[in-house]
Amino acid sequence: MSMVFSRLKAGIAGLILALLAPAPGAAQDLLSRELPIALDADSSEIDRGNDRLVFRNVTISQGATRINAQEAFASTLDFANSVWTFEGDVTIVLDGTSIASNQAQLTFSDYNLQGAIVEGDPARFEHNGEQRQAQGRANDVEYDEAAGIVRLSREAWLAEDGREISGNVLTYDINAERVVADRGKGENERVRIIIDPASLEQQEEDDTDDPQ
Repeated sequence: MSMVFSRLKAGIAGLILALLAPAPGAAQDLLSRELPIALDADSSEIDRGNDRLVFRNVTISQGATRINAQEAFASTLDFANSVWTFEGDVTIVLDGTSIASNQAQLTFSDYNLQGAIVEGDPARFEHNGEQRQAQGRANDVEYDEAAGIVRLSREAWLAEDGREISGNVLTYDINAERVVADRGKGENERVRIIIDPASLEQQEEDDTDDPQ
């Protein structure tokens, strides 16, 4: 018998948290560092043909992390160890960093977002850091939580503080706020960097006017 849940609004967060809570006896450090995960959607249903859950107009949030999409697919309602697929107007908002695309595959482990593989036409990336701001785009964007990096590949472009960098592969270190350009193995495409002196001068003036 098909099971359909409509209007997952009020009270859905509590239900999800009850299902996702670590079992009694879990490591104390895990319990202390985990933040609640809330899922909010217009509707949900079980796609028995593909053996998966389907959520529509969905938002998943945990602390400063927020994921929005028109649709989300998962084999189980579990963030301990699962892979979710998001489609349609996908936005991933992290602490100071955001990624927007048409489709994304997110990996969750130990009730935390571990990484994302994003596809777009193009996918877009933006970082507002303490010292620098950066924005970029590429056909593929990969986010690695543990390494603290965003990797842009295939027609990658990134702008940071008056500099524009393009290449086949660009890796942005979120913590260090710096970019590394790479042609990629077997690639003949060169790395191109454009520097705008006016933007650099303006940045220096802003830094002088607003000392840390």
